[in-house]
Amino acid sequence: MTPPLDLTSLGAVVQDLVMADTIRIARPAPPVLNPQTGELEHPAPTVVYQGPGAVLSQSAAPGLSLPVAGQPWADNPTDRYRLLTPITAPVAARDDEVSVVSATYDPALLGRAWRCLQPGQASTLVAVRVTWLDEKNGSD
Repeated sequence: MTPPLDLTSLGAVVQDLVMADTIRIARPAPPVLNPQTGELEHPAPTVVYQGPGAVLSQSAAPGLSLPVAGQPWADNPTDRYRLLTPITAPVAARDDEVSVVSATYDPALLGRAWRCLQPGQASTLVAVRVTWLDEKNGSD
């Protein structure tokens, strides 16, 4: 039987060439009731990964739909991104929070946050981990 294709070398190349930023993935904790105030409090999230990674914007820009003449609106108001991490990094879970701790080339990444839309992708053949993200805004 022929062994399966090993893409770890390709993953190392992608990590060296593309994953220039330090990424943090944090898992929010469920809110807990404060019995003294009666309010729900949100504990600090648990950091599940901090290390090399890259946040890449979706290649296609959002378009406009014109279902009624003269009444345009954005067809996709969310900004989709992809997170690349090494396959040795833990798999992100749905609703994990992603931030860039240090940005090598683009300082605009700092101070922004993303939410994982689904668990990190898994595959028989994998070079790097890919996780789909949605940028958080003030209402999230």
